[in-house]
Amino acid sequence: MEVAKTLIRSVIRAFYPTYEILAVEALVTHSVLRDDELAYLLKMTCKEVHKLCATLRDARFVAVHTRPEMQEGKTRPINRTYYFIDYRQTIDAIKWRVYKTDKDMQAIAKPQDENKEYSCPRCQAQYTQMEVLNSCSAAGFTCQRCGTVLERSVEREAPGHQQLSRMNNQFKFMTDMLQEVDRAIVPECTFDKAMAVARPIVREATHEVLASIPVDTGLNKPSAVKGLANTGPKSMSVTISDGITEQEKKEDRKRKEQLAKQNELPEWITNSSVPVTFAGGRHADDDEEDGIPSAKRVKLETVKIETADPGVDIDLPVKAEGGDDEDDDLEFEDVM
Repeated sequence: MEVAKTLIRSVIRAFYPTYEILAVEALVTHSVLRDDELAYLLKMTCKEVHKLCATLRDARFVAVHTRPEMQEGKTRPINRTYYFIDYRQTIDAIKWRVYKTDKDMQAIAKPQDENKEYSCPRCQAQYTQMEVLNSCSAAGFTCQRCGTVLERSVEREAPGHQQLSRMNNQFKFMTDMLQEVDRAIVPECTFDKAMAVARPIVREATHEVLASIPVDTGLNKPSAVKGLANTGPKSMSVTISDGITEQEKKEDRKRKEQLAKQNELPEWITNSSVPVTFAGGRHADDDEEDGIPSAKRVKLETVKIETADPGVDIDLPVKAEGGDDEDDDLEFEDVM
């Protein structure tokens, strides 16, 4: 664990400014700090501390935990923010940064063209090994321009190789400590474990704050416990109503019946005062046959008409007495 703390302290000192260094040093020393406590140590406001720790949180140097707490004299809990270091997460972030930087530097160090090994001392021309194979003499390779014997130049490192070597030298302390960390076991660091070993801050009398107690919201409790009987309701029924009681329905029905009775037509309109009778003193409603009133039945009779041809007669139907008088005016003449 001490190797991990030394690694984090060394990296934060190498790549970050003063306030970030002080914040990480305070968290390594006290294990867990509330936002107002960290602001008290850094002589900053809580808003400035939140902005400062946001940068460290994005770089995986700081972990954030929020929980509701109740202060004395208040009726509602407030959310308080705590900062601590998750050492496993921070070490993985450092490994990734070292690996990514090394790969970027190797890409820069790759030669774009083939290295020219031979140079002419007279005209300063340079040739590769493949280019001087055709111009060979007893003294050695000769210049294709002036014929002077070429000299093999001392191999020099490209600028990319120089930067890669400088980076490896500067990162050597990190790579060595990362190897030591890999051989050791870094314990898991959660908020509860860090809070258990936290070192309290001693405040001055002029900077005392109200004590706060964490509120148990029940979010961490299990939703069901194996082995316990379920004491909840066995079934659930849903009833959908329009909010009208049975008594209101009866009153509404009674009100509609009264309105219908008031809107009825009077009897002198619905019933006729003149009775309908037919010949013989029969009433219109008497002698109904097959559901048809007798006033609507018509009795037909036939009249035989003689024609000029012997043996040929014509039967014509005519209405009997008591029927409609529409066809009473029909007259027939004898056909001669």
